[in-house]
Amino acid sequence: MRCRISLGLLALTVFFQLLQSCNTEQKLSKIVYFNEQGDTTLSKFVQNIDPIIQPGDRLSIVVNALNPASAAPYNLSPTTGGSATGGYIVEADGTIQFPQLGKLEVAGMKRKQLIDVLTKTLVKYVNDPIVIIEFLNFKVTVLGEVGHQGTFNIPDGKVTLIDAIGLAGDLPFTARRDNITVIREKNSKREFGKVNLLSKNAFNSPYYVLQQNDVVYVEPTKDKVAASDQTFIRNFSIATSVLSVFTTVVVLVINTIKK
Repeated sequence: MRCRISLGLLALTVFFQLLQSCNTEQKLSKIVYFNEQGDTTLSKFVQNIDPIIQPGDRLSIVVNALNPASAAPYNLSPTTGGSATGGYIVEADGTIQFPQLGKLEVAGMKRKQLIDVLTKTLVKYVNDPIVIIEFLNFKVTVLGEVGHQGTFNIPDGKVTLIDAIGLAGDLPFTARRDNITVIREKNSKREFGKVNLLSKNAFNSPYYVLQQNDVVYVEPTKDKVAASDQTFIRNFSIATSVLSVFTTVVVLVINTIKK
């Protein structure tokens, strides 16, 4: 008899452990990035994340050389109509006004391409020129259920959705990973893209590589919303009780004074 009871308890224990294990695996599947089955061939594809220079971009372009004096005329200064911190604004026609070289067409180029073009041009006038280019106004904004919301500047213009989430302190357990929203301005229109970070195919989404001024929004899970509602109800109930007690005390004090 005792043997049967022991076997029964053992079976129940194993059953509950298996149940708990399944429940844990289900929870993990909702928070572990890229865990869903996807096309492994497509997952190996790496998108080119070098941004394209566009009108409205503000570029920092600094020319260095072994002889700093020889490079000085090719850097912004108050006498050349700008400052090192202000940078070069890419005009609507896609050009910038560069010291000594005049108007240059830069829109449509990648940062590395513009570096190569300037280096090949400047080598005629400067020995061993070194050109450094950064984006001064390339930024992305991350909002919603993240470690810390904010707007982040990206000097080299290279940022993926995972990079942005990392800058925002990663996603807590209460964040949905399967429905990340990317809001993008394109051709004077607003696009809303969805990315499922549980899927390996997230790497192939056109919204995985972020662009200038993209906004990333992360939704809270239903459990987080429900917990927030319960907290509000509990706090409201407590506040109501306190107010009721306060009102009763005030009434008693007033009645006592009248007597």
